[in-house]
Order: sequence, then structure tokens, then C-alpha cells
Amino acid sequence: MAAAEDAAGSQPGAGVPASPDRLAAQAGSPAGLSFPDVPRLELDELLGQLVERADDVLAAQGRLRGLLRANAAVAAELSLPVVLRRIVDVARELLGARYAALGVIGRDGQLEQFVHAGMDGEVVAQIGELPRGRGILGLLTREPVPIRLADLAAHPASAGFPAAHPPMGAFLGVPIRAGEEIFGNLYLTERSQGGEFTAEDEELAIALAAAAGGAIANARRFNESEQRRRWLAASGELTPLLLSGEARQPYDLITARAAAAAEADFAVLALPRGGGEVVVVSVSGLMDAELRREAAPLAGSLAGRVILAGQPILVPGGQGEAAAGPQGAGAGPTGPLMVVPLAAGEQVLGALILGRLASGPGFSEASLQMAASFAGNAAVTLELARARADQITLARMEDHDRIAADLHDHVIQELFALGMGLQGLAGRTSRPEHAERINGYIDTIDKVIGRIRASIFQLEARPQDPPALQAELLELIEEHVAQLGFTPRVRLSGSPDAGMDAALASDILAVAREALSNCARHAHATAAEISLAADDSLITLVVTDNGRGVGTPARSSGLASMRHRAERNGGTLQLTAPSGGGTQLTWTARRPPLDTADPFGD
Repeated sequence: MAAAEDAAGSQPGAGVPASPDRLAAQAGSPAGLSFPDVPRLELDELLGQLVERADDVLAAQGRLRGLLRANAAVAAELSLPVVLRRIVDVARELLGARYAALGVIGRDGQLEQFVHAGMDGEVVAQIGELPRGRGILGLLTREPVPIRLADLAAHPASAGFPAAHPPMGAFLGVPIRAGEEIFGNLYLTERSQGGEFTAEDEELAIALAAAAGGAIANARRFNESEQRRRWLAASGELTPLLLSGEARQPYDLITARAAAAAEADFAVLALPRGGGEVVVVSVSGLMDAELRREAAPLAGSLAGRVILAGQPILVPGGQGEAAAGPQGAGAGPTGPLMVVPLAAGEQVLGALILGRLASGPGFSEASLQMAASFAGNAAVTLELARARADQITLARMEDHDRIAADLHDHVIQELFALGMGLQGLAGRTSRPEHAERINGYIDTIDKVIGRIRASIFQLEARPQDPPALQAELLELIEEHVAQLGFTPRVRLSGSPDAGMDAALASDILAVAREALSNCARHAHATAAEISLAADDSLITLVVTDNGRGVGTPARSSGLASMRHRAERNGGTLQLTAPSGGGTQLTWTARRPPLDTADPFGD
């Protein structure tokens, strides 16, 4: 026993009380089970999985928070361009993509707008034209279901990349619906962490696209309400201006107000005229002013189509190349267009063309209807203004007839009787100086009677007040009297203002101003005569003076300007020296046809 105890004491742990488990194990009790290595490894794996699941939950929670922030950022704006830009930016950030884009689908099923993020301006400039919906982008447009690809270039529908385009592998595309309509597609490429987009990425993109669709629908409704407000304001401003009778250029007012209301880059107004033609009478915005007075056949032209049918039309972007003019040429490349008739009841007075540049967004159906309503209101207002002008003309004609009758029946007869009495008195006087003086009075009375008769003839021949061009020409002459030192004689014949174009009237006044200035500065004339005449096809302005000429015509910028104004109106400029001395300037211009359907040309 002592030996056994010594042996036990010599072992490790000797003298230390044994643990219960150890005692139980020594006694053969079930409580003596130990933990082998395999179950311990399984527990570690379970704990690791729990940690991974917790990480996944935290990651998912973070992405959900990101989605909520993205939804809030997108829904916070009502301006459609800003909404589209925010959708692209938050999608790129939320899904960790290097590049993101949003393609807006036009009425023709093609991409009409492409908003992108991730490429710097230099790369975009090198690529050039933005995508138009070919390849994978076109596939997503034709089949609006989510597409997730590991390698974009490997897909059979891929159309490849243009030069300078950065490489793109992983691709994720989802459609965006605004209500029941497919508004466009959201594209994401090149995952920042590498690899391809996951199913969770796809679900997140679909959720973002749904929120984006709602935001786009709200922005569209807000945009339409703002458009309606602008159109109503434009009509409210235009109507009193046209009815006031003070608008010298009513067509320019219409195009300017319409371009502003439609947020268009340019506006063109064309009217039909005899011979089956249509002619441009006003342009506004970025359109070339030389387009004014351009004519084209009524049948087959864009404006003519609308005038003949009386129905508004939309022209998508890319199909309106150089179509802003009536011929569809001469206006340069254009983007989307809308063309509306100026219809007053069943009568179509003309066509209003509103357009944007090639890079501009398209017009909506709602925009077209608003523009058509504005044009209809403008046409009715023009008709009311013309009816009012006719009413005023009739009233003036009645006044002129009454004045002419009073002058003829009373004033002339009394003056004639006075002259007869003076003539009899002159025959009975014995003093020659008295007779001579009385005969002078008789001659004065004869001259007064002649002037009154000329006034009566003018009242009967021209029942209206001097038209705008003639009145402005008379005012221009009055302005130069002090500079000239004398009052030029004026001769007016024909009806220059009938069907007069505002630009042509401006050219005539500019030429007359230059000619009068030359008489005062260079010719040193002491007498001058201005004649303005018009026939069926030509307007002729003749300025004759008794001065020393115009100096050196080849070096005169004024003469060059007058010659340019004549040539662009289909006319000529001639300088001649009358036999009695002095200079005669003859300036001509092709007259707009009198049968143009111009409400103010009657």
C-alpha cells in the first residue's frame, strides 16, 4: 500500500484532488464523456455561418438603406431632365457600377435621348454620336425584360463598340415603366468590385427602376402642367396685342410667343398663297433669318401637308433633317418638330412649325395639343383683328365720303362764289393796282380750290389712312428735313402696303434713309423728290436730287448695303445722272403676291 501510495505520489498532479469528471471517468460513470475534435469543428463552422449570415443581413440592410436613399433622391425632384440625371447617378452608386446610362425611347421605338454617367467629357467627345438603340440596347427596347450578362461583347446581339469606347464586360439592363408605358431602359456595366452582376443586383435594379418610373410619371405630369401654364400665358399676352391694332408685326409676335411657350429652339410661320405655294412670313429663335420669304409648293411640303389636312403632326428627332423650311431644305439639320395649323374654324390661315436642335428631346402628344390650341386661338384672334380693321375702314370710308361731299357742296361752292364776286369787283375798279391785287386774290382762291379738289380725290381714291409703310416713309422724310435744309417732294402711287412683308418694309425704309443721308452729306442737294410706286409684281423706290452725286460708288458701304437689300428681295439698284444734273437712285424689289392669305394684307 505504502509503495502504491508512493508511486501515486510520484506521478504528475500528485497531492492534487481529482476533479469530479475525472473521478467519474475513473469510476466508469456516463458523466465522464469528453469532446472529440470533429464535433468541435462542426460548431466552429456553424458559428462561422452565423457570422456570414449576419454579414449578409448587414449588407442587405445597407443596400436597402441605399435603395431608400436613392428613391428619396429621385422622388425629390420634379424637373424631368434633373430626375433622369439623378436616376443614372444613384443607380451607378447603389449597384457599384463603373458606368450607368438611361435611354429614353421615342415614339418610333428608337432611343431619342441617352443620359450617361461614368465617362469623362474627353472620352465622350472622342466617341462622338451617342447610341441610337442598336445591339443589346435595341434588344432590351424590343423585349422589355431584365437582361444580365457576364460579357456584353459575347452576346450574339452585340453590335460592338465604336472607336475610343472603353471596354465593357458585365452588363445589367432593366426596363423603366412610367404607368403602363415603357419610358426607357436603365443600363449598368462593369461592376466596380469585379465579376458579373448578381441576382441580388438585378432585384435591386428592378426595384430602383420601379421607383424611377413613378418619379418620371410625376415629373411628366408636373412638366405638362408647367407647359399648359406657359401656353395659357402666351395666349393671354398675344390676344390683346393683336386686337389692339398696334402690333406692326403680328406674325413675329406669334412665332416668338410660341417658341418660348414650347421651349423650342426655333419657330417658323408659313402662309399659303396663290399658285399652290406656301411662303415663310416669320422666323424666330435660332433659325436663319434668310429663310423668310422662302417659297415652296403647297403639296409635298411639311407646312403644306398640315395646311391641306388641317391636322397637327409630330416629326421625331432624326427625321426632321432640314425640314423646318416649307421645302424641307435650307434650314440645316434639325431635331424633333411639331407642326400645327393656324385654323379659324374650317379656314386654315397657315402653319406654325416649332422645332429643337438635333440633340434636343422630342415633343410629346400633350405638347402637340397645347401648341395646336395656341395656334387656333392665334388664328381666331387674327380673324377678329381683321374684322375689326374692316369695321374701322368702313367707318372711315363713311367719314371720308361725308367730308368729301361737304367740301364739294359747300366749301368749294362758297369759294367759287367768292372768286366770281372778286372777279366782278376787279372789272369795276378804276385803279389798276387794286385790280391787280384783287386778281391775285382770285388766283389764290383758284389754287385753294385745286388743293381741295385734290384732297377730295385722295379721300375717294384712298379711303384709308396712309398704310404703315407710307406713314413711316413720311415720318422718315420729316426727320431729315433739318439735315437737308429743305422738304423733299413725295409721290406715292399704287398700294405698296398691300400684302407687305415686314422685312421688305424695313429694307425700303433703310434704303430711303441711306439715300436721304447721302443727299445731305455728300450730294449737298437743294431739292429732292422721293417716289414710291407698286404694281402687281414690283415695288420701286426712286430718289432724285440736284446735288453733286454720291462720290465713289465702289467704295461706298451704303451703296453696297442698298444693293444687297435689293438683290435679296429679287430686285436691282441703279444710279443714273438725269439730263438736268444731279443723281437718280432707282431701287426695286419683288413684291409679295397680293393673293397671299394674309389677314392684314387686305
